[in-house]
Amino acid sequence: MNHNLTGQISALPQPKVLEDIGSQSQCILVADDDPLLRSLLETSLRNEGYLVLSASNGHEVVRLAQQHLPQLVLVDLMMPQMDGYEAIRQMRNDTRISHIPMIVMTARMRPDDVVVGFETGADDYIVKPFAVTEVLARVRSHLRRAARRPLLNPLSGLPGGALIAQELGQRFQSHRPLALLHADLDNFKTFNDTYGFSRGDRAIMLLSSILQAAVARHGRGQAFIGHVGGDDFVVLTTPECVEPICAEALAMFERQVSHFYQSEDWQRGYQTGVDRFGVLRRFRLLSLSIGGVSNRTTAYSDPEEMARAAAEMKHAAKAQGGCTFLVDQRGAARPSHSPFQLERTFPVVVASGDSAFRTLLLNALQRAGYSTRESSAAAQLHDMCRQQQPALIIADAQLGAAAQDACQRHSGGQPMRALVLTYGDADAFAPDEHVRVLCMPLPLADVMALVDQLRIGAQQFG
Repeated sequence: MNHNLTGQISALPQPKVLEDIGSQSQCILVADDDPLLRSLLETSLRNEGYLVLSASNGHEVVRLAQQHLPQLVLVDLMMPQMDGYEAIRQMRNDTRISHIPMIVMTARMRPDDVVVGFETGADDYIVKPFAVTEVLARVRSHLRRAARRPLLNPLSGLPGGALIAQELGQRFQSHRPLALLHADLDNFKTFNDTYGFSRGDRAIMLLSSILQAAVARHGRGQAFIGHVGGDDFVVLTTPECVEPICAEALAMFERQVSHFYQSEDWQRGYQTGVDRFGVLRRFRLLSLSIGGVSNRTTAYSDPEEMARAAAEMKHAAKAQGGCTFLVDQRGAARPSHSPFQLERTFPVVVASGDSAFRTLLLNALQRAGYSTRESSAAAQLHDMCRQQQPALIIADAQLGAAAQDACQRHSGGQPMRALVLTYGDADAFAPDEHVRVLCMPLPLADVMALVDQLRIGAQQFG
């Protein structure tokens, strides 16, 4: 069956010189009982820069695959001791090597033989006699596909973190109009804990399919969708496509999300669960939040800054409650009040040992034009207030008493106030001229509305 193999071997080009064969080469395992064919394949593959292992029977190919974990296996179907079918079956049953691309080589032309090979676990087949160039092309194709596979999210099949960063970097460097959307599901952890990971995965796949459908309809063939992980997705598109994509995605989600709930939960409108502090509370049902930014309205220094801004907008959308999308328009339309005036007259300190609490509030305050500082401990807060008196301290329950004490001790010519955000222990704080208490959870918009009221009151009566 091996027509003119000697001639093919003698005609092969000289091997390529590799600077570092250990780090740059990929390992190919060749299994065939024909020594002349093995020699042809070994030489051809080595000339292309691959490391090559060879086996002459099925037992040997399984053993070498388990010992060396090659990147691809070329295996003949008809070998002694153990045929190629059984060798592939055993390799597919070993989780260490089950993912490796496996190409069968066969002189059999019957469709049944090919079908059995695929059902056993083969990824591709090559019919003998073959041209070496065809083998090399198939090897390169499968290695490219295998190299890309870890970069795709295993659940959705969409590009993951590395590919997202690469695509964002390329589009950012092109200096063309670019919008970045960041989407995820609200209250997903409670849903996943209540209904189980299988239904949670179905909810993630719903979001994936909805975004793909919305992009297919409104993305003008140029949008990119990536799956960061969990229930987080990103979309890269042009600024004019943002609103129709978001509106379509939100509408589709609201139509379909009810199918994931038991009727009593859906009719009641909430789930009961335990938050990250171990407190039993009611949680809203799943909703979709999308935050967006565009280089048309804001100049970003690098892709990372743009990605952070999109994440901030997503958090702001989540704080609104329900299915919402918010797009940053700071570069296009400033708030009616002057941010610079706010920075001079109403500085705000955010005090909490919880970095997520501080980040959420600091981002919201800075977007509204407030000058901000942050503190994570009581002593630090007192030092900060003594050195540069803020107009307002926003504190969580853990630092609420320190904030109240700082207001009483360090208020100078201008009154200093504290806003304490508490989850259930409001009685621990006695409201007075210095302290206001808000019982959470509340939408971030409500918190910001009260901050604005305190600022206006201070400007009018301070």
